[in-house]
Amino acid sequence: MKKLLFFTPYGGRTGSEMLLWNIIQHLDPAHYQAVMYADRNGSLRNELPATVPFYTSPYNEGFVRRKVSQIMTAAGRPAYEQRILALHSKYKPDYWYINTTAMAHIAPLAQRIGVRTIAHVSEMPYLLLETVNRDHLKAMLRADLVIGLANVSCDALRIMGVNDPKLLPPSIDLSKISVNPNRVAALRTKLGIPADAFVWGSSGSLIYRKGIDYLPKLARRMKEAGRDCYFVWMGGETQNADEYYLRCELAHGGHTNVLFTGALSDTYYEHMALIDAFLMLSHEETFGMVNIEAAYLGKPILAFNSGGINDILVDGMGQIVDSWNVDDYAAAMIALMDGTIPFSVDIARQRALEFAPDTLYKQWDSYMNELP
Repeated sequence: MKKLLFFTPYGGRTGSEMLLWNIIQHLDPAHYQAVMYADRNGSLRNELPATVPFYTSPYNEGFVRRKVSQIMTAAGRPAYEQRILALHSKYKPDYWYINTTAMAHIAPLAQRIGVRTIAHVSEMPYLLLETVNRDHLKAMLRADLVIGLANVSCDALRIMGVNDPKLLPPSIDLSKISVNPNRVAALRTKLGIPADAFVWGSSGSLIYRKGIDYLPKLARRMKEAGRDCYFVWMGGETQNADEYYLRCELAHGGHTNVLFTGALSDTYYEHMALIDAFLMLSHEETFGMVNIEAAYLGKPILAFNSGGINDILVDGMGQIVDSWNVDDYAAAMIALMDGTIPFSVDIARQRALEFAPDTLYKQWDSYMNELP
């Protein structure tokens, strides 16, 4: 029996946390006992098995508790740290499981009390440079087991001195994908997309890393080529200046065929079913689970060579544009619209099914069995 105390940042529907939730949903209670700690009280809390206790930061537990925690911390008894140490004392886990470098600050505390750790690293170098304290990261990477999300992240881990990082792609339960054709047709009408127009889809936060800067350029090239097509971007809005500039640039160019859905929940898969092909525009993407969803729904994929996409696409699923040249990408879009890029719905769906949770859980379990 291995006892695991999981640490994760949001408790929400980020790709790295969906991976973690799928692992926990499959845990064999005869071999594992799990406890979950999330820095935030996210939406996936209610989807944990009843056998997995959930805890969050004392700063998330109401006004009174937050004030008490602030007083404790000011008096030299850090409330955040005390909560974690209390959980360790209560459950006596064999390992602390640190999910993503957003929780790297946990690693020095683990080392201080002498508990073994497992590090699950979802990020590539760009995010490491942006968000992670160097000493916290170095402590995290001294874990007994270090898992990378894609080959590109495992390469980065080796560069940072991890001798034997283990590869574990994220998983998705595709059986839960359900699409109502009537709702798809109604959605197309609602969005004002003509029946004969080709629809490109993209997904993610409206931030630079997701490649929003390419949208106006590609929209302009499609207009110059006389291609009747629409772009549908599925994802939440931000207050960032780069999103503001994006919208100004699209308006300046008269690109009314670029549509933004905002954050989606109930109609997400209807939006995905609406599109004819998926554009992965990210400058850097460790994996990109949305590519698996697109493939399962029978959509060809075009992507810049942003990282984890190389672990997903096989012949017959679309194309990776290696040059990072917008004209090359636009040419690939036109080739796909004209049917000259090979695509097979059967190949795409079969590839997507290879990322089923039960399959990847077995791989995770094998890594865990190698630990003492």
